[in-house]
Amino acid sequence: MYRILLVDDERHVLDWISELLGELDGHELDVYKAETVTEALAWLNRCRVDIVVSDIAMPGMTGLELHGKIRERWPECKVIFLTGYTDFEFAYQAVKNEAVGYILKTEDDDVIVETVRKAIVQIEESERKERLVRQAEERVKAAIPMLRNEGLAALLRGEPGTFEDREAMFRDLEIALDPGKPVMAAVSRLDERRQEGGDGTQTSRVSALRFAVACVCDTLEGRNAKLAHATVDGDLVWLVQFDSGAGLEEPVSSKLLMETLDEAHTVCRESLGQSLSTVMAEGGVSWAELALRYPKLQQGLVRQMLYASGFIMLEGGLADRGRETSEEGISVANVPIERNRWDALRADLEKGNRERFMRGLEEIEQLTRRGQLSLQDSAGLEAFGHLSLLLLSAMNRWEMRELSSDASLVGKLASAERHSSLQEAFSFVREKADAIFDRLGEKREHGEYKVIEYVREYISQHLHKGISLVELAEAVYFNPSYLSRLFKEATGRSVTAYLADLRLERAVAMLRENCKIGDIAAAVGIDSPAYFSRFFKKMTGRTPQEYREEFILGNRS
Repeated sequence: MYRILLVDDERHVLDWISELLGELDGHELDVYKAETVTEALAWLNRCRVDIVVSDIAMPGMTGLELHGKIRERWPECKVIFLTGYTDFEFAYQAVKNEAVGYILKTEDDDVIVETVRKAIVQIEESERKERLVRQAEERVKAAIPMLRNEGLAALLRGEPGTFEDREAMFRDLEIALDPGKPVMAAVSRLDERRQEGGDGTQTSRVSALRFAVACVCDTLEGRNAKLAHATVDGDLVWLVQFDSGAGLEEPVSSKLLMETLDEAHTVCRESLGQSLSTVMAEGGVSWAELALRYPKLQQGLVRQMLYASGFIMLEGGLADRGRETSEEGISVANVPIERNRWDALRADLEKGNRERFMRGLEEIEQLTRRGQLSLQDSAGLEAFGHLSLLLLSAMNRWEMRELSSDASLVGKLASAERHSSLQEAFSFVREKADAIFDRLGEKREHGEYKVIEYVREYISQHLHKGISLVELAEAVYFNPSYLSRLFKEATGRSVTAYLADLRLERAVAMLRENCKIGDIAAAVGIDSPAYFSRFFKKMTGRTPQEYREEFILGNRS
């Protein structure tokens, strides 16, 4: 929708142009009128205006002076000058002021319509370019962290192999580590099972991981440490170098890193109610050796989490019992539930897309069956934890108190032990997700219904005032564009079309009661009886008088 402000001290000119713009097919317009510069400035201060069609010769301030005020408030607004003068100086100044057009009032109606259409095309092109620039800037801004994460993941695979290549990558990706010195390495994983002693809140995995990163980074900043971290396969990988000038040599630096990570463990457990488990490499690791040590750290972490959670240990202390697991045994690696599947499931729940959510849930369940997972292994518990957090987060975010206050429901989501099997847990999640979707639909429909009903009632009561979309939006504390979209989605008609239909309905009723044309025009918010007649004929194909006569003749017969 485009907002157009018409400025002219002659009322019939305003009505004439407003009527012409009704013929601008393919565009939804919200047209405002101002007979004085003061009224025009009031509209410009009240809301964003996309196009101004203004007379040049105005009492108190010329259209050219008004253009200067417009550029101060809304630089992107397109201005079209309309005048009865043919003085070349006016045309010259209009072009100099970067106006879209300069139109004589004596020109054909089509010229005005096409000039406004040209302004709309320019706005659309400008918006398209701005959107592309904004997208490019956002991508550049987002690219560095993403590329840094990918670069660190490449290091863990042994790439790049030479010092020079590492040095170039560290410089380009703003990695603070020294490419020529050994690095301390650790791998952490978040255990999403509910822990005792937290503050009672449930957080998403991404938020918890960010929280853990912040804890470690804040602690290391004051300890002469250089840190890089990456998220790889859902795990946090820490790469740390302590400043040798601080006198921190092995094993002091290893103990300091362990204590730092332990602080992050404690904060996650106490603040989030979730535990973090970590395995550290023993001593400093060369960049060439890192690619060999990393898979061992990762595998050791997975094995140890089968038996414990919330631990932090050196790789030499890993439990030997986990090493008996054969390659055919159950492990996370054998059940590739990619992180993007959980992200997609969360997005579908947040958007209220029931069908896609259920389909994604079924695909994840099939993967757990293929891997023969259960609630007795860490991968099965991880899957259950993901699902529980999704539902609990949705209930809290949308304030579904009738669900979140159900102790039995919350208990089953918070405790895997309340389910006899992982398959039963999936069935429970499916059932409760259905309930959430049902309740979400009710809340949205009820909320939209109340707003739309209020808007309809407001229009009905204020129709005689010539109500505008901006006024409607202010009445319900919405943005005009959002209200316009919401109204159309709820009713199938735009606000402009609804206003026109209501005006016609009220006008027809008053014509049948033999009211005067001037009184009818005023009652439906149209100042000029002549403009009302044109409006009525456009809507019905007959003038008001013709309609009245047909109605009277019909009753007589």
